[in-house]
Amino acid sequence: MNNKLNAIATFLRVAEAGSFSAAARQSGVKQSAVSQQIAALEEELGVVLLHRTTRAMALTEQGKIYRRDMTLLLEAMQEAERRLAPADPQWQGKVHVQLPSGLGQIFLPHLLALQHRNAGLQLTLSLDDRLADLVVEGVDVALRLSHEPPPSHAARPLARIETALYAAPGFTPIHSVDELAAHPHVRFSGIAQDAPLRLVAADETVDVKVNTIFRANTSAALLLALESGIGIGGMQRPLAAEALKAGRLVPVLPAYRLPDRFLYAVYPDARFIPQRVRSVISVVERLLLEMSD
Repeated sequence: MNNKLNAIATFLRVAEAGSFSAAARQSGVKQSAVSQQIAALEEELGVVLLHRTTRAMALTEQGKIYRRDMTLLLEAMQEAERRLAPADPQWQGKVHVQLPSGLGQIFLPHLLALQHRNAGLQLTLSLDDRLADLVVEGVDVALRLSHEPPPSHAARPLARIETALYAAPGFTPIHSVDELAAHPHVRFSGIAQDAPLRLVAADETVDVKVNTIFRANTSAALLLALESGIGIGGMQRPLAAEALKAGRLVPVLPAYRLPDRFLYAVYPDARFIPQRVRSVISVVERLLLEMSD
C-alpha cells in the first residue's frame, strides 16, 4: 500500500513538474527510480498514464482523469491527518483562489490579513477575468461573475452583484433612456462592439443602441475612464462605491441598472472541498455581507 501511494505521489509530481528529470530533482532521487515507479503504477493499473518521448512528456486522457482523482484522494487523506493534529486544519496548507480583477482588489487586503494571521496557510491569488481551467491550472476555487452558474463545475452563489450607470460629475446630465444614444459610452471589451445596452427597471427592460468610444478588459481601466469624464458606463456598485463617496462619479438614470449578475464560488470537483478552502470562502462571504449592509 505504501509503495503504491509513493508511486501515485511520484506520478502527481511528474505531472506537475512536466518532466521526469524535474520530478527527480524535486524528490532527490535518480530519474531512473522515478521512471520505474511510473512504469510499475501503469502496469498495475493496466493503462498508460504518460506519453513519453526523448524530448517531452504528456498526460494521456486516462492520465488526466487519474491525476484529477488522485489529487482529490491525497487531499482528503492529508485533510484527515491534519484533523488529528493540534493545529487548526482550516488554516493549514495551500489554497489557490482565482478572483475577478475588480472585486479581487476589494478582497485582496482582507485575504492578505488572513495570510498574515495564519502562517500555516499558503495562499496563491490570481486576479483574472479569464475563465481558467480549474483542474489543469490547479485552482481550488474560482470566484466568477455570471448570470447563471457555469455548467461544467460545481458552483455555489455567494452574492448578487448589481451594476449601475455612472459618469464623472461634469458630464452632461441625462434625464431619459432615449438620451443615452447621443452620448459617448464606456464598455467592457468582452461585449460585442455593436451589442445594445440592456437596462432593467422596476417594471420594464429596454435595449438601447449606444455609441461606444472606449473599451477595456479590466474593471480598473473602465473605472478610470469613467472618472476621466469621457463617457457614461456601467460599473458594479461595490467597485464604484469609493469613487461615488469621494465625488469622482455620479449616478446616471438611477432608476435603471444593467441585468444583475451573481458571484459564484466555483470548485473543480464537489466530491471533496478541503476545509481550508471552505474557510477562505467564508471570509469572502462575511466581507460580502458587510458590503451589502
